[in-house]
Order: sequence, then C-alpha cells, then structure tokens
Amino acid sequence: MRLLSLILILLSFSSCVSYQYLTLNSPEMPKNGKKDFSWENDTMRLTYNFHGEGGPVTMTVFNKTDKPLFVNWKKSALIRGGEAFSLLDHNVQISGGYTGSSAGGRVFQSASGSINGSFELPEGINLVPPGTFITKSLNAVVEPNPVHSDKFTAKPQPPSKMLTSPAGKAYTYRSFSFDQAASPFQFSSYLTFALANNTQEFYVSHSFYVQEVILSSEIPESFGLYKPEGDQLFVKVSTQ
Repeated sequence: MRLLSLILILLSFSSCVSYQYLTLNSPEMPKNGKKDFSWENDTMRLTYNFHGEGGPVTMTVFNKTDKPLFVNWKKSALIRGGEAFSLLDHNVQISGGYTGSSAGGRVFQSASGSINGSFELPEGINLVPPGTFITKSLNAVVEPNPVHSDKFTAKPQPPSKMLTSPAGKAYTYRSFSFDQAASPFQFSSYLTFALANNTQEFYVSHSFYVQEVILSSEIPESFGLYKPEGDQLFVKVSTQ
C-alpha cells in the first residue's frame, strides 16, 4: 500500500510539469550542418549553440587574420526584453585549438592541436591568436522562463499530433510557427572585439527569434522532435 501511494504521489508531481520546445532562427546568421548559427567576415568566424534547458549560450570565435584578436566580455552582452545581461564571467572556462601549415622548399608541413584551461581573468578579455579558435560556455541563458502563452491563445489552435517514444509510449503535442514580427520571444547579442594592439575596438551584433514552439508533456530525453542541435532548447512549464 505504501509503495502504491508513493507511485501515485510521483505520478501526480510528474503530471504538473510540461515543456516548451523552442526552435530559433536569425535574419542575419545561417545555420551550419549541426544547426549552429554561423557567421563570418574577413576577420572572424562566429558560431552560436543554444542547445539545452533555457538555451545556454556556447560561442566559438575563430580568428581568420594573421593578427591577435581580443574579445572584451566586459563590453559584451545578451539582450532580451530590452535588458542587457553582461557576458563577463571571471571564472573563465575555455577550450580551443589551432590549425596551420607551412611550406619550405619541397617539404610541406602541417600541424593541429587543442588547448584547454581554467583560470582567473579579472580584466574580462580573451586572446584568440592568429589561426586559432576558442569555445566558451557563457554564463547566460536565452530564456529562463516559459514563453508568454498569450501568443499561443491569440493564434488558431492547431490540432494535436501524436508521437511514440523509443520505449513505446504514445504522447501528444501541439506546434506553433511564427515569423520574426509575430515571434513570442526575441533577443540579440552584442559582442566587442579588437585586433592587434587592442586600441581600435569594433562590435558585432546579431538578432534571434523563436520560430517554432512545441508544447508537450513528454520529457526532453524521449521527445522525438527535440534533437541535439544548436538551434533547439526547452523550457519547463509548471501547470500547478
């Protein structure tokens, strides 16, 4: 009897949580094969990944020049709802690598490798040497709260669809699509860089919006439409 009561209690708690699965898009940044957002110019290649709960921001910066590139996190921010959230984190966790080649006479040599580190960086600046990249998991999330439901109630309600989990469990979901103007949630990034002597700063900004919202009570681990791709995230919704 106690075991049955415990099972009923756990089921009642699990029924109080549902999920919003969000797919992002950007008017300026195309997606690569992993659905990461990727943009480049003559100076750098910049890649964003938002996969996970709330959309944790993971960014890769590749220096395409023959000069050192500096990222100033003190002057960089994630902007959502008109509010700027600093991307500065004194406990920097970075990973990176390099590729290079050289030719001497008839001998052609190439090299590649990786770098990893954890260190205190009070000044909030990362160095990206020529021909190298760094990947940084930023202390920020895209959307810590559920997307506003009034955007869904104002739209015609789509019919429920059904999927089956790998374990054979059937569940339903609803899907809502939006263009940028009607999107229920939008945000942008603002990043500050400098080349060489670190005296002439320039900034790069990109905007993003929620293109699709899928509502389901199925957990992320078994929801077939939630894939390990850089443009998808999820938010828990309490129904209590």
